[in-house]
Amino acid sequence: MVVLFRVVFVSFCLALALLGCQKKERIDEKVGEATPPPPPAATAPAAPSAGAPPPSPPGDAPHGSGAPAPFMQKLAEYKARLEKNPKDIEALVFMGNANYDIQRFEKAKEFYQRALDVDPNNNHVRTDLASSYRSLGETDQALEELNKVLKVDPNHEVALYNSGIIYLNDKNDPDKARVVWEKLVQLKPNDPLSEELKKQIKELTQTGAKPKPSAAPRR
Repeated sequence: MVVLFRVVFVSFCLALALLGCQKKERIDEKVGEATPPPPPAATAPAAPSAGAPPPSPPGDAPHGSGAPAPFMQKLAEYKARLEKNPKDIEALVFMGNANYDIQRFEKAKEFYQRALDVDPNNNHVRTDLASSYRSLGETDQALEELNKVLKVDPNHEVALYNSGIIYLNDKNDPDKARVVWEKLVQLKPNDPLSEELKKQIKELTQTGAKPKPSAAPRR
C-alpha cells in the first residue's frame, strides 16, 4: 500500500511539473514565439534500446524516495534551458521523453518534432516520434516515420521491431510483420528477443494468425 502511494505521488509530482511547462509554452505562443508544430495492444517482448544518445527517460529515482528530487532538478534545468534556447535539442528530447512516460503523447509528439526540426537526421528521436504517433492511434504517420528511419538505416533495430508491431496489430498484415522481424532476427540471432520472435515468426508462417499480444512497442 505504501509503495502504491509513493508511485502515485511520484506520477502526480511529475504531472504537475510538466503542466507548469505546458503553461509557459502557451504563454510563449501567445506572445509570438514560433513553435513547430489508451495505446492499442501490441505483440512480442519489449525491444532493447538501440543505444540512442538522448538522455534517459524519467523514472530512475530509487524506490521509497518519495518525489524523485534528482529528476525534478533535471526537469527544472531543462525547462530553464528551453526558455533561453528553444532549439536546445537535449532539452527538447528530455521533455519529449518525460511527457511520453506519463502518456501525454500529444505533448511528447510536439517536443520530438521540435527536436527533429533542429536535427532532422536523428533517427533515435524519429523512432520516438513514431511511437508517439502510434500511441495516439495515428498508425499511418507512425509507419511513415519508421520508414524514413529504415530508408537511411535499414538495420535500425527499434524501427524494425516497431514496424512489425504496427503491421501485425494495427494493419492486420502478418506477412509484412514477418518480413521485418526475420530481418531483425538475422541481425541479432542470439539475442533473447530474437529467440522469442523466432517462435512468433514460426506461428505466423504456419497459421497466418496473430500471436497472443503481450507488450506495447518500445521506443
